[in-house]
Amino acid sequence: MGWVTDDGLHEGYLLAVLADGRDATAADNPHSDTNSAWWCFDGTDGRPRAIGVRAACDCYDETFTEPVRTWRGSVVHPVHFGDDDKTEGTDGEEVSGPYAEWENVHVSPAAATTVPGDVAALLDTVRTRLGELAEQRPLAALTTVARLEAVAAAAAVRAAGAAQHRGESWTRIGTALGVTRQAAHQRLARHLAATGEPDPDADTFGADDLAVDAYRLARSGENR
Repeated sequence: MGWVTDDGLHEGYLLAVLADGRDATAADNPHSDTNSAWWCFDGTDGRPRAIGVRAACDCYDETFTEPVRTWRGSVVHPVHFGDDDKTEGTDGEEVSGPYAEWENVHVSPAAATTVPGDVAALLDTVRTRLGELAEQRPLAALTTVARLEAVAAAAAVRAAGAAQHRGESWTRIGTALGVTRQAAHQRLARHLAATGEPDPDADTFGADDLAVDAYRLARSGENR
């Protein structure tokens, strides 16, 4: 039994949690060196009995070949042998338990930051073309890089403003950028203020005089 997102990028499942707190593996199943399904660990035929289950996920990229990363839930949920739906948390109109944790804690946040396939393809094309241009016409490549930085800076300000309108925190914005909450605020807060966007954390952080003036760089790029 498992759960797969519509795009096929996330395949969720349950792991049996044993009495010593670790997740069961196929090595704990004396009758199969490949089967680590949670329902196997019911205490019969020499198998240890699970004290609960944990949500897990194999995460893929657009190639759909091998998982590029895995995720493990932090909560040990009750196990109900003989009732798969109740154990998974899919036995009622409102999902709960492991399935809800997988959906709300892992899948939804991951989907919010997943780069769309067409954008990823465009970025790959730009990266390849810039590499070629750097060899053929290095100054043209540098000019292109400057314009890309300006476009990216303007997009970052716009995206951060949109994220705040949707109630996202600076922590989430920083995670999406691959930086800390404070670094994201230092990078973008003044530029949001310049566009008239409210800053809910204005009293939390001080101004960063060393931050790159992304807003002015973006405006200069737009006026080229």
